[in-house]
Amino acid sequence: MKHSKGFTLIELLVVVAIVVILALASILAINQSSDRRYPAEAEKLLIWLQQIAQRSSLEGAAYGLIAKIEEESQATIELQPVIYYRKRWVEVLSPEPFVLDHNGTITWDMESIEADELIVQSRSVLPQINQRGEIEEVEEEDFLLPEIAFLPDGYVEPEGVMQLSFNAYKNAFNYQWDDTTNNIIMELVESSR
Repeated sequence: MKHSKGFTLIELLVVVAIVVILALASILAINQSSDRRYPAEAEKLLIWLQQIAQRSSLEGAAYGLIAKIEEESQATIELQPVIYYRKRWVEVLSPEPFVLDHNGTITWDMESIEADELIVQSRSVLPQINQRGEIEEVEEEDFLLPEIAFLPDGYVEPEGVMQLSFNAYKNAFNYQWDDTTNNIIMELVESSR
């Protein structure tokens, strides 16, 4: 009797079944990881906001957030922290601005403020001294006005809800200040889009 070389039909079917199962498992894992990126981005923003609030309390200074808007779509693409220093809002280098990824947009649903500005800014122009010791007049700059401010006493002005949503994700994330715990609460909600 001659022994035939090769694989039987059952062996081939078992190998094909194993390959199909591995392919399906990897496809499911990829889909789940792409859905997790949006909640991960929302968590990252929550941690960044809490860092600003804690910094305000620890340093005894008011911190604010300025929304940098993309000109074509009018969507918020970056949140720049500012500090209230010498009666005006000034951009800070630390913490770094929060840049929105994955086509995220932020909308603000804040209560109306009776005053024109969040915290009054000095409109006086301060003279500057150049390197030669001469006094130079500085032109009045455009004043920064934050969307929201974290105050050192643990409050947020104005009260309201900030919403983070993504074009490719069905839910949105609401951020709201809780006065009882002095923390920011993140809530998953149905997107209004």
